[in-house]
Amino acid sequence: MKRSQQLAWASAFRSQLQAFDYEITEIEGVLPEELKGSTLFRNGPSRFERGDQRVAHYLDGDGYIAKIAFAPDGRVTFSSRFVKTAEYAWEDAANAFGFRTTFGNAKPGGFLASLLDLHLKNPANTHVVPWGSRLLALYEAGMPYRIDPYTLETLGVEDLLGQLVEPVLPPSRWEMMMRRSRGQQAMTAHPHVDPVRDRLVTWSWGMAAKLGEPNTLIIELIEYNAAWEEMSRRQYSMPGAAVNPHDFALTPNYYVFFENALSFDVMPFLLGQKSPADCLKLLPKPTKVHLIPRPDGAMAGVGPLVLETDQWFSIHQACAYEQLDGQPDGQVVVYSSGWPASEGGFLTSWGGYAPNFDAIAPTFLWQTTLNPRKKSVVHRIAPGTENCCIAHPHVNPNRETLAVRYLYMPYCNNIGESSPPVGYLRLDTQTQQRQVWTMHPQSFAEEPVFVPRAGGRADGENEDDGWLLGVTYDYLQDRSSLMLFDAADIEAGPICRLWFTHHLAHGLHGSWSPVYYGS
Repeated sequence: MKRSQQLAWASAFRSQLQAFDYEITEIEGVLPEELKGSTLFRNGPSRFERGDQRVAHYLDGDGYIAKIAFAPDGRVTFSSRFVKTAEYAWEDAANAFGFRTTFGNAKPGGFLASLLDLHLKNPANTHVVPWGSRLLALYEAGMPYRIDPYTLETLGVEDLLGQLVEPVLPPSRWEMMMRRSRGQQAMTAHPHVDPVRDRLVTWSWGMAAKLGEPNTLIIELIEYNAAWEEMSRRQYSMPGAAVNPHDFALTPNYYVFFENALSFDVMPFLLGQKSPADCLKLLPKPTKVHLIPRPDGAMAGVGPLVLETDQWFSIHQACAYEQLDGQPDGQVVVYSSGWPASEGGFLTSWGGYAPNFDAIAPTFLWQTTLNPRKKSVVHRIAPGTENCCIAHPHVNPNRETLAVRYLYMPYCNNIGESSPPVGYLRLDTQTQQRQVWTMHPQSFAEEPVFVPRAGGRADGENEDDGWLLGVTYDYLQDRSSLMLFDAADIEAGPICRLWFTHHLAHGLHGSWSPVYYGS
């Protein structure tokens, strides 16, 4: 990275501590009529300091929910609040860090303070998902927090039975060790929606540990209808898995998980010397793909299938679909983001003040084709994106579980080098043609959210009928904005840009709701 871009990129990771409530008045272009009466939510780390100390890894920053509400009368409002987890409340009162974290922070007080203290802070900073009447702030190493979608106030922890409970910090190291030994559960930060069956599909996980034996990852998959009624549930075990997958994919008949080949050196974690992420190491072994039949799909009753690919590191799944060819066990195609196999730690090069792209491997879009009958795998960089560094790929949500033609993602460059995202890319998987739109190199793009046109069928040529919404930070103006693109023609540039009065720390994931949650 050039020095000027490094400075600008670091500026995107400054804390934003203020809670906002105001009407957005600086709007370039015209807001589409169809977006009126809806809401965009976004989550990401935003508080990186307590007292005079900064987090060792930005992914340990406190979660901060932003809401852009499009009123039916055309007004647009911005509001934001921190997710007030139990750990947030403790640290806010003390104005100091008080907990070990997943990615970098040790517990204050030196070696003995962290020794055998296995409780990890839940910053609830990764994703925000509206479903039914609930809004959940998610973090994959903890339980979800329920948020009031109108006020953004934190209501409490959502347990695995869908009940709201008061968050309770473990009263002692012994109690936390007992929770861990029982395989204390956490929920994924990446649930997926099946638009055909109108279900939210999520999963929880826990580690079953036995002395002298490899750990076993226990996954419990649950599907809910829009009323939060449980429609199906199944359990699955991954013997020897060192860590939970970050994401998964969904087809009409399968749950698809990529298991990265990692080892976990448990002693430095138990002794308080390292964070869990620092104890992980990528192994020179194949990456596994788990095809788990859905309980009420055509493959229900058939045993799970585990296949292997060349080694790579899978992080996010854009989509998956089946090519049945008249057979219930036809090919499964998965599009994912990830990076080639490399030595070193797990996400450690993403730490420090801001992710260091001089040390980060390029992230590519991958296409994995699985043939259950032949038990074969074809894994490659998606044709048409061989030299493109990308992040966070998405499709029209109405096409999830179905065959897709178009994928959308933040775009970093076109020469295969790792760099911050400065625009967006649309891939036509049929023709391998790309549409690219970029900003100046000191302006940075976040994950896009696809909003389908109301009533759009999203089939055939209508698949790209909608808008792409993305938050961006402009260093030259030192503030952020929301950009809206015609999803069929992103290279034409934004059709509308809504300027915030301030900057937002570079965020992670967001969701759109057709419900208006404004005041």
